[in-house]
Amino acid sequence: MAKSVAAADVKKMVVACEAGMGSSLMVTNKLKKKVKQANLDIKVSHTPVRSIPKDAQIVFVHKGLAKLALEKGTWAVIIPFDNFMNIPAFDKVIKAIQENREIRGIGPS
Repeated sequence: MAKSVAAADVKKMVVACEAGMGSSLMVTNKLKKKVKQANLDIKVSHTPVRSIPKDAQIVFVHKGLAKLALEKGTWAVIIPFDNFMNIPAFDKVIKAIQENREIRGIGPS
């Protein structure tokens, strides 16, 4: 079953990748910029997918690592993306937070 989180409960979002460096840093900086532009008080960081922090409510991860993210971050809402250059999920999640809606991730397959 897919996890969900209320917008008001989102305090930290992370971008998870294989090693926690390189592409995830670029993606994390994009997300930080969007969060700042939206004037949201939410911490954004990056992490290796095997070390998802317990205080993360939302985890963005490349679809190839989504299954591992579901295993390692059972408490978090996992949101996969396809392309490191364009991640529409960022805008969707930020809009849901601004509109105080529930954010739903993927569930185990």
